[in-house]
Amino acid sequence: MDFNSEIKNLISLSMAIRESTLKRLKSVPACFENWRPNSGSMSFADVAAHLIECDLWLIEKYRKHSIKHLTGKSNNVKIKNKDEYKKLLSDLSESGKTKVKFLNTLSNDDLKKSIFDDRYGKKVSFWWIIVRGNFDHEIHHRGELAVYLRLIEKYSTAFFKKTSSRLWKNLYPN
Repeated sequence: MDFNSEIKNLISLSMAIRESTLKRLKSVPACFENWRPNSGSMSFADVAAHLIECDLWLIEKYRKHSIKHLTGKSNNVKIKNKDEYKKLLSDLSESGKTKVKFLNTLSNDDLKKSIFDDRYGKKVSFWWIIVRGNFDHEIHHRGELAVYLRLIEKYSTAFFKKTSSRLWKNLYPN
């Protein structure tokens, strides 16, 4: 595979991953943006903000090899209304575009460059940091979002059944 094909493939993969992540985040029901399965977990909004940080981290890691990896934080973002959530998703979309522009500036030598990464405890190629450290990391969080959506679906369905059953009994006691 020639170098231009490699960069094009990285860009295509980056865009596909982000599109799929945004699809999940856009399907979060209203008022569930701050929902998390437990107090130690990140919310939908926390994950979106974390992915923005990861995009910016990748670019910074290229410039300053010594920076350490990021860790997602729960309760980092509090969404107060639908417009704030739309802005967060817009920012996530923009950070993905910024990452694509950055990827487009890289040379073959840049991809081969060996950089120490504390997650792996050794030097790895910058290509590895892009694919394993950023793309795969987002895919991990995309899976987390899919699980959250399934949990909400089950929670909402159970809540509706319980509430509607109670309502039905109150309306028609006999």
